[in-house]
Amino acid sequence: MREVPKLTVDVNVKTNRSVTLLPGCIPGATPYHHSVMAGSTLTLEPGPYHHILILISGDVQFSTDGNSYIFHERVSFVPNPKLSVDIKGLTDCQLLEIRWDWQEGDDELAAEYKTQFPHIQIYRNAKQYRDRNKSEKTISRSVIDQRIIPRFAFGSVETYGVDAVKSHDHPMLDQYFFSFPENEMDVLIDFEPIHMKGNELMYIPLGSMHGVDIKQGEHCHYLWIDFYPDNDLALKRLDASHIATGKHVEFDHTGELKAK
Repeated sequence: MREVPKLTVDVNVKTNRSVTLLPGCIPGATPYHHSVMAGSTLTLEPGPYHHILILISGDVQFSTDGNSYIFHERVSFVPNPKLSVDIKGLTDCQLLEIRWDWQEGDDELAAEYKTQFPHIQIYRNAKQYRDRNKSEKTISRSVIDQRIIPRFAFGSVETYGVDAVKSHDHPMLDQYFFSFPENEMDVLIDFEPIHMKGNELMYIPLGSMHGVDIKQGEHCHYLWIDFYPDNDLALKRLDASHIATGKHVEFDHTGELKAK
């Protein structure tokens, strides 16, 4: 069995800190875990990269370009890469950041995409989609679509056991999984199971066959975070496999689907 980098993120820390997570797995991508305590502010300076921020828990205020934005729920927030951003904890906050390096050709893609910054997506309102590897009861969300940030997209998968994501590969997409606190499932890498609980980051080896198995009583809820070694092939794959449902559903406390 090949080595699969995985670590648990300590979300119980009660001090301000920023920790690098699994560096070096994906060229140009560096994940961070930021703990920002209530009343504290973390400033991220601009650079030749995007700060892709994902609020996992807590209440937060993002301030950039003279404006402030307050959130009390899961959200993704991407400031203009040319500007700094202040992250103030209104309560104790836990955030995942993906720092994604700018590379040659990204200027042309950014001009094509015309993304307005800050780019904000409330998690619960994210576009839902279907793909052939997941069951009808699975909720798949596209949080940052494939033509927002050059060579990047992320979304999520949520379901309850018994269920599965069929094993598949995508050598044109390099990928992390990050599990929300409530998650429990087995990730299959080349058909070998690796148990994944909440608050864990896993690198999915490029080109591997991978899927997910969810047993009775388990709640699967994780982010997929995609990077494109081959931009054209990646866009073709995502365009073909992420078919918008045009509706929003959610799970109730019993694990049953209901319309929003």
